[in-house]
Amino acid sequence: MSKRVVQATSYGMITAFILILIVALIFATLFRFTALDEFSIGQLPLLIISFCALFIGGLISGAKLKEKGLMIGAITGLTYSLFIYLILFLGYDRHLGLDQYLTILVNVIVTGMGGILGVNLFGRK
Repeated sequence: MSKRVVQATSYGMITAFILILIVALIFATLFRFTALDEFSIGQLPLLIISFCALFIGGLISGAKLKEKGLMIGAITGLTYSLFIYLILFLGYDRHLGLDQYLTILVNVIVTGMGGILGVNLFGRK
């Protein structure tokens, strides 16, 4: 892998993690100061927010590399998923199930679409 690919993937992953961290802080504040809890909002809104952050991360990766949007987006999604899996496996001793495999697949698809859009919006004309 070239240095540009690693750099573009890093930019996309860092962007996605920062966005997810900001949303997590907002939700933590809401949970602390309101009657909401994580069970009342369900898992679907959190997945949608995660996919939006990954789409933006793929967009940033594609914009940074300026070519091969699907490839750089998919690499960003796979790297993000690998990082999350390592946290789950090493920190919580959880293994991948069907739900996690589907989430990884959607992560790769969403970041791939973001990468394609990033190249087409911000690539060389």
